[in-house]
Amino acid sequence: MKKALSLIFILVSGGLLTVGFLVFDRYRKNPEQIFPYPYEFEAQAPAVKLDAPILIVGDRMGAYFAKFHSELADAISVNLAKPIKIQSLAKNGHGLHRTLHELRSLVQWPQILIYQGASEEFSELKFAPENARVIKKNFSTYKDDRIETALILYPWLSRLVYEPHSRIKLPETPTLLTEVTEENYLARLETELLLFEQQLIQLVNLSKDRNTLLILTTTPMNLDIAPKKVCAFASTIDIEKDLGDINEQLAANNPKAAYTSSSNLIKLYAGNSQLFFTHGQAANRLGLTDEAKKSMLQATAYDCEPWRATEVYNSIIRRVARDHQVILFDLSKLLENEWNKNTTFFDEIYPQNLYYDKGMKQLGLVIKQILKL
Repeated sequence: MKKALSLIFILVSGGLLTVGFLVFDRYRKNPEQIFPYPYEFEAQAPAVKLDAPILIVGDRMGAYFAKFHSELADAISVNLAKPIKIQSLAKNGHGLHRTLHELRSLVQWPQILIYQGASEEFSELKFAPENARVIKKNFSTYKDDRIETALILYPWLSRLVYEPHSRIKLPETPTLLTEVTEENYLARLETELLLFEQQLIQLVNLSKDRNTLLILTTTPMNLDIAPKKVCAFASTIDIEKDLGDINEQLAANNPKAAYTSSSNLIKLYAGNSQLFFTHGQAANRLGLTDEAKKSMLQATAYDCEPWRATEVYNSIIRRVARDHQVILFDLSKLLENEWNKNTTFFDEIYPQNLYYDKGMKQLGLVIKQILKL
């Protein structure tokens, strides 16, 4: 009997020690963080003191958007003695994760914050693709309202509830990737979209906490530019042959035959960006403008090279704005409405200046109403 009790005691003690070690090891490996981001910055961003009530943030699209701050200020400042000031922290190569990092360093937040970006989210490696499953699981844990509340009250619990994994350490200046291979793109895609949406929601919450009015903007895309790459899984010899035939039909000024062929193919094959783009060309030639725009927007979503914003990112921006009751300035829709009427872009990335002028006037009216000027 004594031997049996001693054995049970040893087994229970060993089990407790093992569990204790595993809990300690998990606690040791995990940082204390409410949001389970798979990256951490090596240092805090330098403190920034604003001298304007309106701030523009984002990536290269935000930086270009900010070039028209005078037009926006003039639209807001009608009947004012002095034009309102607008400042920008938008920078080339700065994904939303860096925008949030810089915003946390503000001495005082602005009255109005305008976000324009989503075009360079793949430009910096901010997580190890092999950790995608763990990252997804941790965010699923975070989305449980009970756990989120517990973490807000007791942040140290994050070291126990999240599954540990290696984290990317980000330097003060981003190291931009010169190329993103198809393999790397596909391995990162789902996690990048998850991170973007969660970071956007955090931007919303931070703005509300600091009594800042946030304006989210969609990112315009040049629909006349073909996708850079078709994903290998979405391409076959048969599809390539069929696409060649459709292009010959378009070249022979037979858009009706091309449209019929491409309509049948997009029902059979999903994910081929070039097929959707070509279908959009055929639909446009027949005057089916709405269908053409829809197909070309889908082409951006299926492009296997992340060189610009896509309709997927814009759909996330629209959804977050709707679900969290944030003001949305749909700049992309403004350009899409003008597509096929005039030349809307002067290169692959940036719209013609006159559309920024038009957009700033519209946005200025919105801000005037908000500020009751």
